[in-house]
Amino acid sequence: MADAAHQPHPLTIVDYDQFVEAQHDDREWELVDGELVMMSNPTENHEQIAGNIGAPLKLAMDAAGCRSYQGGMRVQRSSESRGKDKTRPDIVVRCGPRQNQTYLTDPLVVVEVLSPSTMDHDRGGKLKFYKSLPTLRHIALIYQDQMRVEHYERTDEGWRLDVLTGPGDVLRFDAVDFEIDLDRVYFDVPVLRPILDAGSGR
Repeated sequence: MADAAHQPHPLTIVDYDQFVEAQHDDREWELVDGELVMMSNPTENHEQIAGNIGAPLKLAMDAAGCRSYQGGMRVQRSSESRGKDKTRPDIVVRCGPRQNQTYLTDPLVVVEVLSPSTMDHDRGGKLKFYKSLPTLRHIALIYQDQMRVEHYERTDEGWRLDVLTGPGDVLRFDAVDFEIDLDRVYFDVPVLRPILDAGSGR
């Protein structure tokens, strides 16, 4: 589960990096609005969903000259170490020249697979941080206990939210010319799906 570490004052990225460097176990942490948050161990459903969208997205981005990373890259606003956010999305996409750093500052797409223990942070401080990133165009929050995707897309008027709940609904990342239907996102994941032909005769 995700637990916030108690600390007397908001931490910066330099504080976070020093904390992580000093750890002697395999626990993973994020920095969200100056708060240390321990990341949860992923379930099989979590990893299945991440792979279902991450694999075709990577193939599409490789062909388009962009890059898609699954689970390993951190995101922060800039190289400035006084920032108060350093997160690790389940999937992140960027374009442009290779930087070969341990973090990204110019994501175009961020995907988070939610679970009950991380939902408050993912839909709270992390979402607020993601919305503040100037390069970001798409944020997808994918539930693993139900067929539901909350897709935030940046428009000229601000962020628009689309909620997708049916197997035929399509998640579109127009900024990188990628789309996938929810039936594929939830392939081999035991969530309830609508009965499409409930009213038809046999």
